[in-house]
Amino acid sequence: MKIILASSSPRRKELMKLLGIEFEVKHPEVEENISGDPVEVVRKLSLRKATYVFQREKSENVLVIGSDTVVVLGREILGKPRTTKEAKEFLRKLSGRWHVVYTGVAFVSDSAEDIFVSSTRVKFRDPPDEVIDYYVENYRPLDKAGGYGIQDFAAVFVEKVEGDFFTVMGFPVGLVWQYLYEKGWWKVASKRKVDKSRT
Repeated sequence: MKIILASSSPRRKELMKLLGIEFEVKHPEVEENISGDPVEVVRKLSLRKATYVFQREKSENVLVIGSDTVVVLGREILGKPRTTKEAKEFLRKLSGRWHVVYTGVAFVSDSAEDIFVSSTRVKFRDPPDEVIDYYVENYRPLDKAGGYGIQDFAAVFVEKVEGDFFTVMGFPVGLVWQYLYEKGWWKVASKRKVDKSRT
């Protein structure tokens, strides 16, 4: 079984590497419409990404994994900011408040089409405007839902996390592993072979 990660995100690629299995990365070219119910948004977009790549592979022995993430503040969905100004606006909205991060993951193969959604609550501190400006201008988080990456300097904004940390990063790696293991696509024997090849 060839496994493909349908993603343009370097963070998802790095998290996928933690599983210690061989995989390829293909970039899905899909429109990201983020209006509507956030759970349905990430379900549809993750499936759209995986399906896009799967249809271009035209192979029976392939599994494609697609993923998408949104940040929700109250009833407002915050996707990827279009400008640095909007990124700063997002972070000022989030400051001192709880928000929810939703990440959808879709698995598409010749024999299955499965999707799950993971959610995590995050509480932000209330950082000064100059710190928000510094972050956006130096880290350029325009490719990140909500305008921040919990794995970079924006970690200082985070006061509490309730749920799966990796969901906030955009790829709940433990749940991905569990799916692959239960389907028989992640095996200790194959993992050992990969480990030995690295020594």
